[in-house]
Amino acid sequence: MKKIIISLTICIMTFVSCAEKLNIEQQGVISEESFYQTDEQAVEAITAVYNTWRGQYFNWFYLKNMLADDSFTGGGGRGDNSNFEMINEYRFSSASTVISSAFSGLYSIIYMSNLIVDRVVPDTDIKARVVGEAMAARAWAMTELISLWGPVPFADHVLGADEYQLPNGDVSEMWAWVEENLTHAANFLPSKPGVEGQSEIGARLTKEAALAFLGKAQIFQGKYAEAAASLKTVINSGNYALVNDFSQVLRSSTDFGSENIFESNSLNDNDNAWSQGTMLFGLMANWRSDHLTGMPEGIWNTGWGFYNPTKTLYDAFIDMEGPQGYRLLNTIKTKDQMGGGWAFDWNTYTYTYVPITIISPLYGNEGYLQWKHRMPSDEVITTSWGYSTHTNFRWMRYAEVLLLASEASLQSGDAASALIYINEVRSRARLNPLSNVTLDDIKKEKRLELCFEGCRYQDLVRWGDAATVLANQGKEIPALSADGSVSIVVTNTQYGFKTGKHELLPFPEHEMNVNKNLKQNPGW
Repeated sequence: MKKIIISLTICIMTFVSCAEKLNIEQQGVISEESFYQTDEQAVEAITAVYNTWRGQYFNWFYLKNMLADDSFTGGGGRGDNSNFEMINEYRFSSASTVISSAFSGLYSIIYMSNLIVDRVVPDTDIKARVVGEAMAARAWAMTELISLWGPVPFADHVLGADEYQLPNGDVSEMWAWVEENLTHAANFLPSKPGVEGQSEIGARLTKEAALAFLGKAQIFQGKYAEAAASLKTVINSGNYALVNDFSQVLRSSTDFGSENIFESNSLNDNDNAWSQGTMLFGLMANWRSDHLTGMPEGIWNTGWGFYNPTKTLYDAFIDMEGPQGYRLLNTIKTKDQMGGGWAFDWNTYTYTYVPITIISPLYGNEGYLQWKHRMPSDEVITTSWGYSTHTNFRWMRYAEVLLLASEASLQSGDAASALIYINEVRSRARLNPLSNVTLDDIKKEKRLELCFEGCRYQDLVRWGDAATVLANQGKEIPALSADGSVSIVVTNTQYGFKTGKHELLPFPEHEMNVNKNLKQNPGW
């Protein structure tokens, strides 16, 4: 028996000794416990946050715009992207991959920002700025989550292993946290250095960006006086101005320009076209080129035809600006206004100028095509198997700040300021100034100025207009034929915004399956 015990002891000691030899510290990496210590590490960490934020743009863009009434899904035909169609036609469920990706993406921003806030000691100017940026980033993401999903899980710190099944958060508590984070950020972030100074900072947050996000969050809560104060600070800084030429507001020529409150950088890098650019505008939102001949000169000749403007949006432009409205013509084109382009004849090796001709019906199209997000050929990066674009992603423009300030001022009793701010936007649109302003004026102006920029759905919900405006969303899907006629090619039986349900998006099915403490939103 003693021999057995001694042998067993020797075996255990040998195993432990071998295990200790195998427990070799990994080379070439820094442990999480020892990271976040230096200025350089803090900058690396916030760079990762910005990169994660940038990576959410595609889903963010399509989810928020497809929920509104300004565009059809489009594409090559029915089912070309059924996930987008279900969002656009209000046939989606908690199983939607678009909703799930947007939800998890916003929490990715919060998680990475929490790492910085919890672990970076702001004992230098650089680290203090990085913490401020992280606080602004996570507050922006939480604003999106609350305004789209309502009582989301409140992940205000790096979660422990036993905290991953958080219950629904208290909305008022989370809004207070958003305001606290953005106020802190505004106190520690640098101001934009002058009207044309954003290029000195690059794709990084500023004091004014934090205040603009704060003002928007306050408007979502109906805190109009507070919102007006926050937004007026941005306006009165004198560091922003509307781009004179509306046709360039979303072009690479105005990257880091006077109007951009916050943007993500896209580099013109042929070697990294897909990681530095996006196919969103160059392919997805560009005209369906295989259904057309004679694409306009200067416009990239390949596109997939998603995201076509609706007639209701076009009519709203006509009502305000007329058929030759400056802003209209730089936002939407009709078939007759599209012009023509050069076609190459392979038999004669010559180019011939031809008008645009529809050779196959354009699905999800009532006769109007995108011009605001058009893709000039000189902004396209070609790769061995596709195309990308290098225009920066705009998350917020100064025009939105002016219109939010106009609304906040009007709702808090300052009609004089409200009139000044809306007329500044109208002036750039080459419209006559208003002599007085109503909330309806602001609603109409905001739809036209910011169409296709991810604002309208949340606006319609908070204004209480969604149930009326979106009642028939997705009921009928049109197609534009070669002769210019429009026919209905799909009629849905399930469609439209439903009161008591669509004010909030559903928590993703996967989230509900893994988080037993989360209660689903009403109607889902």
